[in-house]
Amino acid sequence: MKARLFFLFIFLGLYGVAQVPVTVSLKQNKDSSLATLVIYRLPDSVKINSRIIIDTARLFLQPKTSYYLTVQAVGKKALHKNFEVKHTALLVELNLVNDASTLESIVLVSKKPFIKQEDDKTIIDAEPLTSSSTNAYEVLEKTPGAVTLDGNVYLNSATPAIIQINGREVKMSADEVATMLKNLPANSIVKIEILRTPSAKYDASGAGGIINIVLKKGVKLGTSGSLNAEYAQGKYASGSMGFSLNNRSGKFNSNLSYNYSKRKSFELLESTRKGNTSNLAQDAYTVYPSYGHFIRAGIDYAANKKWTMGYSTRIAVNHNNSIAENNISILSDNSPALFLQSLALAHNKNKSAYFNNDFDLNYKIDSTGSEWSTSFTYNYYKTDAYQQYRNLVSFPPGVHDVLGNGDISGLRNYYITQTDFTWKKIPRSTIEAGGKMIINQFNNNALFSIDSTGTPVNDNIKTAQFIYKEQVSSLYLQVSRSFGNFTLKPGIRLEFTNMQGTQHIPYDTGFSIKRSDFFPYVFVKHPLFKIMGFQLMANAIFRKSISRPGYSMLNPAPVYVDPFLYNIGNPGIRPQFTTNYEFNINAEDYPIFAMGINKVKDIFTAVTYEDTATKIILNTYDNLGKNKEFYIRANGGIPPGGKYFFYIGGQYNHTHYEGFYQKKPFNYSNGSWLFYTYHNFKLKPSTSFSLFGFYRLKSLNNFYELQPFGMINFSVNQAILKKKANIILSFNDMFRTMKIDFTLTQGGIDAAGSRLNDNRKGVLKFIYNFGIKPKQEKQPVFGMPAENGTL
Repeated sequence: MKARLFFLFIFLGLYGVAQVPVTVSLKQNKDSSLATLVIYRLPDSVKINSRIIIDTARLFLQPKTSYYLTVQAVGKKALHKNFEVKHTALLVELNLVNDASTLESIVLVSKKPFIKQEDDKTIIDAEPLTSSSTNAYEVLEKTPGAVTLDGNVYLNSATPAIIQINGREVKMSADEVATMLKNLPANSIVKIEILRTPSAKYDASGAGGIINIVLKKGVKLGTSGSLNAEYAQGKYASGSMGFSLNNRSGKFNSNLSYNYSKRKSFELLESTRKGNTSNLAQDAYTVYPSYGHFIRAGIDYAANKKWTMGYSTRIAVNHNNSIAENNISILSDNSPALFLQSLALAHNKNKSAYFNNDFDLNYKIDSTGSEWSTSFTYNYYKTDAYQQYRNLVSFPPGVHDVLGNGDISGLRNYYITQTDFTWKKIPRSTIEAGGKMIINQFNNNALFSIDSTGTPVNDNIKTAQFIYKEQVSSLYLQVSRSFGNFTLKPGIRLEFTNMQGTQHIPYDTGFSIKRSDFFPYVFVKHPLFKIMGFQLMANAIFRKSISRPGYSMLNPAPVYVDPFLYNIGNPGIRPQFTTNYEFNINAEDYPIFAMGINKVKDIFTAVTYEDTATKIILNTYDNLGKNKEFYIRANGGIPPGGKYFFYIGGQYNHTHYEGFYQKKPFNYSNGSWLFYTYHNFKLKPSTSFSLFGFYRLKSLNNFYELQPFGMINFSVNQAILKKKANIILSFNDMFRTMKIDFTLTQGGIDAAGSRLNDNRKGVLKFIYNFGIKPKQEKQPVFGMPAENGTL
């Protein structure tokens, strides 16, 4: 099945290459008039493309086909031309001349590409991804070039990317971020911004890059809104419903949305661990029922043409439970003798409340784009969990069952204050400067009891109290200057770090980290040459960054998973530092090629240690040494020249580790390929089909060797009720290829297994838009809606 999935990617990529590039060029357009180009296929006169053109436009059309085009512009004579596309590139030249009469109104179509590049930022329009997704986490799973594993998201590095919402970092553990994103409605996202090599303006902690999820705000005119409902069926059923309201009245712009979701999913984890004289086999099945409420509201006030202020809030209340059954067997290595047979049961009930507040103030200094902005953010996050577990031993007879339960509570207060200044009055130059302060406070308490003899007693291992405080202050300065065809943007960032952690129970211990670091950044841009009418732009980037361990990595309190597995933090972890070099090429703001190197020292990663006395496995984190990673990435596709268009890309990573693991030296290398693609076929103006997929070959994740895995998702979008509503039918993980097989052979541990989640499902979604219709949208580059206006 996985081989067929791989060849399906190749077939879909090659299918669209048969289209021929056509360039339409306007002569005598000295005043750079905006013109509307419309192309029809002959002989049936079907309209297949409409776009804005100033001097040239490039598109792809089917060979052996005749076409008819029209060009219209204000104050210009309309142009009409028939032409035929054969098998080679075609140039269509037209003379645009003045007309004495003036056209009253021309509809302009502005294209929003699916993927575009702005210096060091990749912008992905989220609509094709949200239409087939039930929540924000699934949108990230389908984001081209991103891989989600264990709640983390990886871009072009072995270091997880930082997740931001509306430009603010979500300061939570990977599991908490994943839970929050799974309760965030997919249709609340307008775009995904990916910064693989963030500039000095951004936090230096983004060694693995930054993924910024930008949420929708109100439309520009009047009042509008939408209703949405969806039903998903995998092994279990899930669903959600909600509404959104937007209003623009005078100087005020406001929005309000609510969503209720109820989900249920499963995870099947099978593993075998070899010992010196025995093997430990585990078969764990966990069900995750949950429900939650999500509210988003905001208001912007434009006091005048220069001053704008705004406030937005997000409130999420979630109930996430898990019910696990784990069959455990310990067998002799040389005979079928059974040493132990038990059933481990665990029931977790988790309630969480998240309250976000963002305050923004913006001052436009002049018409060149100079501005000063200030923001303040306060996040409140509270969790209350109850865990009950039982270890029922069926063999050998006479062994007492082990029972335990406990309460876990966590409280986090997170503050951000930031100011940024941009100055563009100097010709061909941009100066950016600013400062930021982050304060993160976290308290964690766990109180457990255990009963292994018939009498419950306090569990001194799991009972813990941990207090953590982090403060990071930063200043930055960067200047962008054009010299002829060259653009140079150097920058520097200074960060002061103060981290303190204290454990009071079961024993007093703590740590303190105080340091200051400089992080340089250099960006160089220069045009190369044109290929088939496309201007190629080369960029070179140098950057240094830091990755600081979070509170979950530092918290020494053990978390029970099963009788032979615990998760535990390591308060002795040091920050890791990354130096990145990258060279990339864009074509008309479209990323087509990149290659780079990441050099990491004091790398910390998830590791697995075994207690030799109890044979208990501890999942924790540790500094291991250094890592050098080489990556190369290529993207391509065909913009809409007809009913079918696609986007396809691939990335190769080669990682080399050197260091010490369990006090033994290791030297390890691994290479892996990742392929991803998006396809769209428009059957008619109201009906379209979309296909998204990715496939990752054998790879490495935290010393776990992962076998090939991937996913293909298919959706049908049907507009109804005069295009005021849409019915979307989606099928996720159609071939159930997201089963991940893994092996671990490091540090004296020899283990293998597989993990399967409830990814294969069908989704039926209904969206109804009411009120004043937003700006008309049409299919742009790579299938995104376009924004229409009237001139």
